[in-house]
Amino acid sequence: MSSINYQCLFDLSIIHDYYQAKSCPDLSIEPTLECRHILAGHRLLLKRKINGITVITPASPDNKPLLELADDLSFSFLLKVNNSRFFDFTEIDPKFIRTPVGRYLYAFSNEKNTEVGVSSLEGRFVSGNDISHSQASDILGFVKIYNNSSLPKASAQASDYQVSFQAKKHYWYYYLIVDKKNNGDTFLIEDVEGIGEQKLTFTQTKLTEADVADVQPFLGSKFSGKLLYLFKSNSEITCQEAGRRNIQLLKQNEQGSSSIWIEHLPNPPNRTGIQIINTLKSV
Repeated sequence: MSSINYQCLFDLSIIHDYYQAKSCPDLSIEPTLECRHILAGHRLLLKRKINGITVITPASPDNKPLLELADDLSFSFLLKVNNSRFFDFTEIDPKFIRTPVGRYLYAFSNEKNTEVGVSSLEGRFVSGNDISHSQASDILGFVKIYNNSSLPKASAQASDYQVSFQAKKHYWYYYLIVDKKNNGDTFLIEDVEGIGEQKLTFTQTKLTEADVADVQPFLGSKFSGKLLYLFKSNSEITCQEAGRRNIQLLKQNEQGSSSIWIEHLPNPPNRTGIQIINTLKSV
């Protein structure tokens, strides 16, 4: 008795340019109840991978699915968030509202895909009020795969449908705490590693007492009476998985000579873009 040959029918992959390898582990893909019945009825298997799923079909010797898929068949999947930090570094459309009332959901499908192979799914927004499961707080959206020309009819071929997200961009703010004895010094932040458009630049502002009061909740009372400077990036910076190194804090004295105070400034957190540097502990 010959063994059954299983081959890939299609992949669903979550792609995110925040990650160096573009492979995003922060979302999970779950078949709806209806889809589970369809998978079981066609003896299709679902295999999980780090950034999505693979749907596997039993194949005949001539590489065709053992059970033919109806022309009007479709597979529906839920996109679930399994890492709450996903929203800290992801560009989310303002239409997406993370509340149970009046929310919108991402909807991806291969409806306009026409060729077998690697392709991006078109995304849009739909009202989640009338969609089953939409009230669950971890639901980001759903994916629908139609049995159209982009879905292979012979399992020697396979399609990789990609759901893509972009990294968030925002300004970086460095708040520098120094002792008043350094009042005559000039401070600089220099991106030593960056080249061309990749090079980060910052503008320094000496804050007033009123400005300090605005950030006092971040600082705490123990920094009262110290000098506070603000460095703001001159452009928005894209969040990325690998931290940017060799962003240096320099001190320039009245004679014009510079020295490195901090060789590698920590990157501000993705959620706020604000990093407080306490040089009283750094030197």
